[in-house]
Amino acid sequence: MCTIGQAFKNGTNRILDIFPNLLEIDIDYCDDLVELTDGLCDLVQLMKLSITNCHKLRALPEGIGKLVNLKVLRLTSCTDLKTLPETIGSLSQLTVNISDFLSIINMPIQIGELHKLSKLCMRGCSSCNLPSTIKKLQHLKDVICDEETAYQWYSFNCDLTNLKRCYSLSL
Repeated sequence: MCTIGQAFKNGTNRILDIFPNLLEIDIDYCDDLVELTDGLCDLVQLMKLSITNCHKLRALPEGIGKLVNLKVLRLTSCTDLKTLPETIGSLSQLTVNISDFLSIINMPIQIGELHKLSKLCMRGCSSCNLPSTIKKLQHLKDVICDEETAYQWYSFNCDLTNLKRCYSLSL
């Protein structure tokens, strides 16, 4: 278990000065991580952000939309995370993988702005409601989700002409 949460609170806004060309961040099992520093959002070269098993993480910074080169956002088992920031719609290169998020109730309507999104994993997000803007995801080919979420996706099948597979996985 790591304890990076306090370091973020104590001003790791210098992360840009120390690692200006950082491409990938993996944070796993940080049991004290409640929020990420806004300074993280200044790492515009960042291509992959993976946060897993950080059960106390409550929010992602609104500035996440500044990570214009982010291609992979993996959020797994961050059980206190209740929402995704609205600025997620600015991440045009993004593939989203969110798993085991029993607390997320609504996907932000801005998810429809992820025009290049080709794969979305929503396993364990059975309480999550999909906005009507989902039908704008014209490049979406694969959705991996649980049975309850799959029912919502089927209602968008006519609009999502490139959707080839909607996997319904048992948990």
